[in-house]
Amino acid sequence: MAEHIYCHIPFCEAKCPYCDFYSEAGRAGSVVAEVISRMIKEISSIRTDEEMQTVYIGGGTPSCIDPNLIVFLLNSIRKQVRIAAKAEITIEVNPSSLTLEKAFKYRSAGINRVSVGVQSLHDEHLKTLGRIHDSKKALTCIDMLHEAGFSNISADLIIAVPGQSIEDVTGDLHVLADLGVKHISTYSLSIEEGTPFERRYGDIIEELVPPEYERRMYHALRDELTALGYIPYEISNSAMPGYESRHNSSYWNGEQYYGIGPGAHGYIDGARYMHPENIREYISDPVSVITEEVLDREDRRREYPYLKLRTAEGVSISEYRARFGCDIREVCAEAVESSIREGLLEEADDHLRLTKEGIDWSNKVFARFL
Repeated sequence: MAEHIYCHIPFCEAKCPYCDFYSEAGRAGSVVAEVISRMIKEISSIRTDEEMQTVYIGGGTPSCIDPNLIVFLLNSIRKQVRIAAKAEITIEVNPSSLTLEKAFKYRSAGINRVSVGVQSLHDEHLKTLGRIHDSKKALTCIDMLHEAGFSNISADLIIAVPGQSIEDVTGDLHVLADLGVKHISTYSLSIEEGTPFERRYGDIIEELVPPEYERRMYHALRDELTALGYIPYEISNSAMPGYESRHNSSYWNGEQYYGIGPGAHGYIDGARYMHPENIREYISDPVSVITEEVLDREDRRREYPYLKLRTAEGVSISEYRARFGCDIREVCAEAVESSIREGLLEEADDHLRLTKEGIDWSNKVFARFL
């Protein structure tokens, strides 16, 4: 059964023009409180004896709502399910909405990991991205978290922004490392359908940021992360030893998890489900879900490498055999053989892993396993 909970807070101060995650901006406090109360009702429907190993409060922007509602939500989870003594409990925050008071309240509520939406430490790139904070606020945010007693701090960076240089992103990395940030997530800017960025850059993004330059930037950043002592343990994530995200790792390990809140996704008893991306619908019926797919054994055998190959560890051949009772090299023979032949996958030390070139063509490799 599941040992992980994801809570989706679907509220933001302002909607970023590149973002396609479900959230709504400018909602009144009464609506926010009502959504949290319905999330608590959904939590009360969980029936399990399992101890939760991770709780992740994401969004949206959880730090833009009353911190007492976050405390109330966490306390309600504790009343319904057991949370392990050493569980990883994460909240996402934005520099524009975090205050020292909020940071202290999160810490006293038992939150022990914070993911900060830094995105860049260059004001011109933050402006391009439509962010409502500046670099000074980002640095102040990290300082406040340290003052509140947080040591497990993660920062998100967006790369391949029009006008951004390799020196810009590696410089940001050095500043964050000097501030004691233990985990760095780096995402290449993608143009998502239906976003303002699609209308602005949809036809010209590759002229502004050629794909070859984006790849050079990505690998330069990974090399710099390694030189600074971070371990690139997943395609987009690097951490100091012992600070890997346990919650996100549960996704890549194919583990089950509860998804709570409007627009949240979950995976329970072989079924992947989601809540409607509509606040009013959720308030009306917080336990109603849309089943996206039910995975049979064959589906799980093929999805597992699709997820696990995102990690630097890759797929353990012996672990796959223990889990599914078969050899991945036989079940996914064509995918494995063609990817090795093309230099995108390697077999070594009982593992299948993406090569450096395979990382650049990872979506092509992943598709072969599904």
